[in-house]
Amino acid sequence: MPNVRPTAQHVIATALDNIGSGFHTLHFRHVDGWSDRERHAELEFIAAVDGRAGFGAGQQDALREVTRLIQEAMDSGSGMGVLAVVSNTLACPEPYVALYRVYDGRCITAEEYDAERYGDYPNALAAAVKWRTELEHRARWIYEPRGLRPVVFASLPR
Repeated sequence: MPNVRPTAQHVIATALDNIGSGFHTLHFRHVDGWSDRERHAELEFIAAVDGRAGFGAGQQDALREVTRLIQEAMDSGSGMGVLAVVSNTLACPEPYVALYRVYDGRCITAEEYDAERYGDYPNALAAAVKWRTELEHRARWIYEPRGLRPVVFASLPR
């Protein structure tokens, strides 16, 4: 069986499935040499209803742009991308932040990336964990979903 890489749509759907229902902001930034591109989108995800998402005005197109940018970063295999998913859910009293790294054509959690990259160096791993905590705090503050009024519902592609 060939080694099949997940698509950007699959990465986003899996991240939202892991977090669950609620309001989510997805922010992706890709830095490759001199190129620095970023996009973000807001949506309301309802896991219990077959993975349906509600989009405010213009947000379905914004999600397509985020997905396209993640896919381009995964296909190029160069540079570094950071996907932040900031969520307001009923399960968490505070906004929840999940960070992912797009690196070497893969999208993995920030924890997996830090362990893979700095696992043999405890001091560097501790510094990476501290930096990741700061990134999570910033993402929570900047991208906290405020709750948009959904006007369109659509199934997320898997």
